[in-house]
Amino acid sequence: MSFVENRIGEIGRKYAHLMQDMLVLSLTDETFRLVLLLSDGTTLRVMERWHEETLMRYSYYWLDAQNELKVGWDNAPHHSHLANYPHHKHIGQQSVRVASCETCLDDVMAVLASEITSYRR
Repeated sequence: MSFVENRIGEIGRKYAHLMQDMLVLSLTDETFRLVLLLSDGTTLRVMERWHEETLMRYSYYWLDAQNELKVGWDNAPHHSHLANYPHHKHIGQQSVRVASCETCLDDVMAVLASEITSYRR
């Protein structure tokens, strides 16, 4: 089993308590795309590109039940004027960009977990 396949399995196990389902959209030796169907009715679109065991590129786009952007995190090398370049997030729409401290799926899922837990109450 490849590193990327192991990574997908890890995501499924680690975040099962927050998800209804996980859809694998594409998978190569270094890159995968997933849709995490979250228990509050939202989705998280996940893309990670790895080189060996180093995360090179990522995008995590959290969409509401109507597929409207809530928050999107990525490290595309644009917006060099933002602190913590290239890590940034889009809030509510693509044109709203701010620096981001969330730089991996664990960070993003911690944010989502607090929101989803609030939804369940």
